[in-house]
Amino acid sequence: MKYRVVAADEVYARMLKLELDRMGLTEAREGSTDFSLCVAEGQTELPRSRGLSAAVLIDCGLLAARLPEKITVKVLDRPFALTEFREFVSGLEDVPGSEENTIVLYPDELSVGYGDSISQLTHREFELFSYFFARPYITISRSELLKTIWKDENERGTNVVDVYIRFLRAKLDEKFGLRLIRSRRGEGYVYAPDDKAADAVIPVAKPDESSTQISLI
Repeated sequence: MKYRVVAADEVYARMLKLELDRMGLTEAREGSTDFSLCVAEGQTELPRSRGLSAAVLIDCGLLAARLPEKITVKVLDRPFALTEFREFVSGLEDVPGSEENTIVLYPDELSVGYGDSISQLTHREFELFSYFFARPYITISRSELLKTIWKDENERGTNVVDVYIRFLRAKLDEKFGLRLIRSRRGEGYVYAPDDKAADAVIPVAKPDESSTQISLI
């Protein structure tokens, strides 16, 4: 698990970092948003994180009101026992959302994350992948993609869909070492992030069908 410490007191910040390092956590590099635990002390601003799942707030409990409900928060007031701090951090392995090897979409940045890797997409690529991501294991035809993503079903005579699928495979499948987007000969494509449906007969989705609600960070 990676962490960031932000503190008004630099000496206190070094003490917290040493304690977290002893516990086996890794400090995220300066300016990085790739961390899941934030430890904040004093009147300070919380740094932006790609996948924050937990926070320790020391003498700045009011910051808890700004955090989403999904974040697990520990509020401490000085002085406090280090055992209380250690017990909270040690239990974070079971925090929902701390799993590293999952596909995560970042709409504001038009990027997709997997583990420690981030892949930047164009607006059209992100829109196309988001459409697949919301409909896992459902075969989607080229004509539906043209009508929905390109807003022009008349482009069915071109290979624009196939070209963009190749773009996504290069930026996601190849970079992450996964097989995400699979071909269905004569039917279209399917997003299958694991092998459980790789060889299954999956019906072609119709427009307005199989809409899945997803949470985008």
